[in-house]
Amino acid sequence: MTDRPESRLSGKELFKSAAKKVKMGKKLERVMKGDRSATSATSHDTSDVDEPYSCTGDFEADYTELCNRAGLMEIPKVVPRPHRPGPPPPPDPKSATPMSQRESCKSARSTRMEKVEEPTSPVPSEQEEPPPTTYTTSDKFDYFKPKVQVELEKPEDKKSMTEVYIRGWKVDQKYIDIFKQCFPAADKLHTIDFWNVGLTDNTLAQFAAVASQCLNLRTVKLDGNPVPGEGFHQLIGEDSMIVSMSLRSCKITDKGAELIGKALSTAKTRNQSLCALNLNSNMITDAGACYIANGLRMNRTLLVLSIANNAIGDEAAKKFGEVLSRFSLTHEEVVERRKVLSEKGAPDVRRSPISRRAESRDRPGSQSSRSQLDKSMAKSGRASSKAKKDKKEDDKKGKGKDDKWKKEPQRGASKANSLGFTSELQTETLGKASKGKGRQSGGKKGQGAGSITEAETPDILEIINPLLEEAERVDGELLIPGNRALINLNISRNRIGEAGLKSLLKGIQYQITLTTLGSRSGGTGLMRLSVQKNSFPLNHESYLKMQELMMTRDPLYKPPSKTPDEESTSQATGS
Repeated sequence: MTDRPESRLSGKELFKSAAKKVKMGKKLERVMKGDRSATSATSHDTSDVDEPYSCTGDFEADYTELCNRAGLMEIPKVVPRPHRPGPPPPPDPKSATPMSQRESCKSARSTRMEKVEEPTSPVPSEQEEPPPTTYTTSDKFDYFKPKVQVELEKPEDKKSMTEVYIRGWKVDQKYIDIFKQCFPAADKLHTIDFWNVGLTDNTLAQFAAVASQCLNLRTVKLDGNPVPGEGFHQLIGEDSMIVSMSLRSCKITDKGAELIGKALSTAKTRNQSLCALNLNSNMITDAGACYIANGLRMNRTLLVLSIANNAIGDEAAKKFGEVLSRFSLTHEEVVERRKVLSEKGAPDVRRSPISRRAESRDRPGSQSSRSQLDKSMAKSGRASSKAKKDKKEDDKKGKGKDDKWKKEPQRGASKANSLGFTSELQTETLGKASKGKGRQSGGKKGQGAGSITEAETPDILEIINPLLEEAERVDGELLIPGNRALINLNISRNRIGEAGLKSLLKGIQYQITLTTLGSRSGGTGLMRLSVQKNSFPLNHESYLKMQELMMTRDPLYKPPSKTPDEESTSQATGS
């Protein structure tokens, strides 16, 4: 009974406890509502992130968004590529001359010495000195932070990115996945330069796949990226569109050189886009260089090749000299050549540059094919004699010259067909030739209205298949002219001796002989050859002769001007 009064609560206390419970209930309800809204917002954001992102072509925006979606904590900034400042503007001619400036300075000093004034406190200048324009300052260690440098065709257009440069930070799988989406969306991207970015076999293979999707990509530089598998050949396949590739200091061995050589050309396939290849400062020996030289046998696209600062010796130099002059076809190449000739048919084989004697020896035991060839030649001979008779009768009857012009393109077309050109190419070329000739002959009387001669179509011969070039049988081997499309070869700073130097000299002499005879169907030949800093003295007879020959072939060569005595002597001799 004593505890009962304490257990009972007054009315006021009951009201306060009830009010407190109501407040706590409202707070709990608000908290629950907030949690639900936060959860719904989070789920909404998650659904947005799960949606695939379609790139817009603005590399900076696409790259940043994809990095955020990938959960990267530190995102390398996209900055414009720095350039050197331009040259200072020329001095204004209206300004004072240096002498007058010196005189004004002297007069100012004299007046200051004459006037003696009390020292005054320096007055702070109101205008601060403008910052320098020759360089820019940045925060501490900001220079060493990873960046993605880009080049824009138009600074105001973010979608006009043309070049991408990454220097010295690792591009791992996460960034490769991001670049897979960003690079193909950049329509104007033509240059990618990844220097020392730590590529692996997997990332290199994926980068090659990305490069094939960039339609306008033409230049790729992967200097300083040693890859264990050395799979750089994936970038220069038969369907590649890359024009220039640099692989300096990638520790490429003979294994990688073999893969690159086979990617350049084989008996059946060849790269038709790569024009410049730089393999400086690698670990290529004679074996690897021979593979690259073999890649030049059927390749007529590569113009510039540099394999300086490797371990190349006389064996590889002899191989290059052979490829530059003329070489014998292997069994696989002979089989492929026969296949190409058979696909063209007997008439085309007859009109091909290959002589009947060489063709008959190339196909021993094939009596039926020779008989068919003789029959076709006899038929064509009778047809040509009949055409000549018809032509004489037409001239006697006084037919117009337009009919003659209609017959002439057929002869040119048959010649183009014999060399293996498509119908579209020969139609376009012959059409241009006919138009140009027609304009020239329009104002002259007594000339045909545009007769096509063989000398008027020298440019078409540049795309001839190497297997269809003129062949010669020597000692049981079939020889064809070597590679004359290559115009710049750099094999300096290697281990080439006198034997390799002589082989290179023979190759150059052979090319000069063909050029002198007017044969430019395969190209002009080497115009620049760098062989300095090898294992032969600079006063070697072959080296001096090579320098003398190459000096006149260099497109930048300027002959020394004659002295007045030499000019007078030459005039006297001429008179």
